[in-house]
Amino acid sequence: MNIMNMSKYDLRKMKKFSLANGLINTEADLFILKVKNGWNTEYKMLKMFYNNSGLGFSNKLFTINELIDKKDIIDMNELVMPEKIVVVNDEVRGFAMPYIKSISFETVLNDNKIDNLKKIEYFKQISSILKNMDEVRKKSELSDFYLNDIHENNFVLNSETDKVNVVDLDSCKIADNKSFPGRYLTTASLLRYNEIKYSLLDEPDRIADYKVTEETDIYCYIIMILNYLYDGRVDRLSIEEFYRFINYLDDIEVNKELIESFEKIVVGAPNVNPVNYLDTLSSKQIAKARKLYQK
Repeated sequence: MNIMNMSKYDLRKMKKFSLANGLINTEADLFILKVKNGWNTEYKMLKMFYNNSGLGFSNKLFTINELIDKKDIIDMNELVMPEKIVVVNDEVRGFAMPYIKSISFETVLNDNKIDNLKKIEYFKQISSILKNMDEVRKKSELSDFYLNDIHENNFVLNSETDKVNVVDLDSCKIADNKSFPGRYLTTASLLRYNEIKYSLLDEPDRIADYKVTEETDIYCYIIMILNYLYDGRVDRLSIEEFYRFINYLDDIEVNKELIESFEKIVVGAPNVNPVNYLDTLSSKQIAKARKLYQK
C-alpha cells in the first residue's frame, strides 16, 4: 500500500481548496499540498473524507487501492488517478492525487463566452475516454472498469492542455467493488422506465440503486449531452416529457441518427455512444434546443 503519513498539525496548517462557483464537495475536504522533489516543486490534491468508517468508506478504500495498484494497467492520461493513501496520526483519512489547474466541466458548459461547437468538441473528448476504458476492459483483467458516477462536475477542463480530465475516481466501478451511487443513476431518473436494460441492485448491503455497466455509463454520458442541449435536467423528465423533447429535436432537424442514439436510453436496444453524430449539430440547432425556445 502506498501511504503518505502526516500529523493533525500538518493537516491544520494546510489551506482548504475551494471549488469554483460555490460548488461544495459533500463527502470530503480538499487541500493543496506542496511537495519538494529535488530541485522541483510538485503540487498534490488531498481528498480527506468526513466519514472514515463503515461500509461506504471501506468500499472507497478498496477502490482507491485498486486504482493505485492497477495504474500501469489502466494507463490513461485523461484520468486523475489516486497516488497514495493519506494517513493522519495512524488513521486513514483520504488520498493524494495530482493537482491540475482546471475548471469544472459544468462551468465550461455554462460559460456563454465559450463557443457551443467548442463545447461539443469537449463532449467528444469524453466519448474518447469511454472508448479507451472499453479497451482497458477488453485487454486486461479489469473487465468491470467503469466511471459509474458520470456527471458534469466529475470532469474538469485542464487549463494547461485544453483536455478534459476525469476526477473523483474513488466512485468508479473496479475489481468487483460495490457500486457507488450516481447522480443520474437513481430510481427518480429516466432509467427507471427500463427495468431490463438497467438492473436494480438487490444486495442487502448495497449502497447504490443500480448495477453499473457499459449501458449505465453511456446513459449518463448521453444525459449530460441532453442536459446541455435542453439547458435543464433531462434525467428528471417524465417519459412523456422526454419524448416531447426528442420530437422537438426532430422538428429543428437535428440529425436522425443522433436522435436515435438519444432515444435508445429509454428503449430495449443497447445504448450507442453518439460521438459519430455530434459533429452534425450546428450552433443554431444547439441554441434552438433550449427549453426556453420550445413551443
